Amino acid sequence: MASEAKMDIELPLLILYKIRTSRLSQNKEQQRSGRSAAKKRRVYLRNERKFPNRVNLLDLNEEEIKARYRLSSEAIQSLFEKVKENLNPKTERSHAIPGIVKLLCALHFFASGSFQNSVSTAGGITQSSFSRFLFQVIQAIVNLYKEYISFPNDPASLKAVKQSFLSIAGFPNVIGAIDCTHVALSPPSENEYIYRNEKHFHSLNMQVVVSNNMKIIDVVAKFPGSTEDSYILSQSGLHQRFENGEFGSGWLLGDSMYGLKPWLMTPVSNPKTRAEKKYNHAHSATRSIIDRTFGMLKTRFGCLDKSKGVLLYSPEKVCKIFFVCCILHNIAMNESDYIEVNEEYAQHEEINMEPFEDDTDEGGILREKLILEHFAG
Repeated sequence: MASEAKMDIELPLLILYKIRTSRLSQNKEQQRSGRSAAKKRRVYLRNERKFPNRVNLLDLNEEEIKARYRLSSEAIQSLFEKVKENLNPKTERSHAIPGIVKLLCALHFFASGSFQNSVSTAGGITQSSFSRFLFQVIQAIVNLYKEYISFPNDPASLKAVKQSFLSIAGFPNVIGAIDCTHVALSPPSENEYIYRNEKHFHSLNMQVVVSNNMKIIDVVAKFPGSTEDSYILSQSGLHQRFENGEFGSGWLLGDSMYGLKPWLMTPVSNPKTRAEKKYNHAHSATRSIIDRTFGMLKTRFGCLDKSKGVLLYSPEKVCKIFFVCCILHNIAMNESDYIEVNEEYAQHEEINMEPFEDDTDEGGILREKLILEHFAG
């Protein structure tokens, strides 16, 4: 009897042990299965997040390409050939971002002025990736500066430029129009006030010289918005080149913010004679080419458009972005790619303030002679 009672007790315990062991085994299997499923899900989500379909020129027609990047497909491919060594991945790891994708995303940013996350989404990359390689692209294009932006200085080129300017309104001997334009930025907290310009927003004041065909031939981009136009010119290498007579008898046309010099003709303040009025009219009509160039530059590249938001980068990086936009503008102009200009940007940007008084006597004598010889008849 005692033996039977013992067996009766052991049998349920054995069954319970087997049931418990089975349940533990099932739980472990479920945990392993759950962990495997979770791992697969994480890998899937990571791949989806990290490696979406990236932008491809072949997916767009020519009209869409020019609308998004402001350059033709041929111009983009030509530019890429010149910068690809600096942009292509250095390793063979899978899913590395190709150099052409980096270039396209950067061009989209310059053209649209959109936030980085919008541009990166359109390009099929992450915002953090775009942020990392944006200035890699910018530096690669800036390195091409001398190839695309240069002042003509050989006699044949200068003669052709003078003739083209003369045909606009009869103003002789002009080899370039000079002015400055403001590019808005978020100023550094240190010395914030020096970036506030006379229009009461923070900016960098960029000096540009353009030729007769609306191509940019000289850029000075480094001065804060409060800096006067004439001071920027006085500190530029171009000033010294003209002072040294490098460009012969040719001169620039500038507005009243500049001082009158033998190589820089400015308008006559309060013109009284018919000849002075004719001079001013010809001066304004000829010099307006730089206003139209600024209009085209800011219409083409929305990142320079203050109405779309200020550039949230350091002043040094904003200067490089401006250089890049000038280079890209000239690439477009090489294809005679004129675009419809936002009229707001084509307006003359002169600020109502007293000009910097650095007129020279020699400049005054030369301007009087010019008025008498060319505009008094």
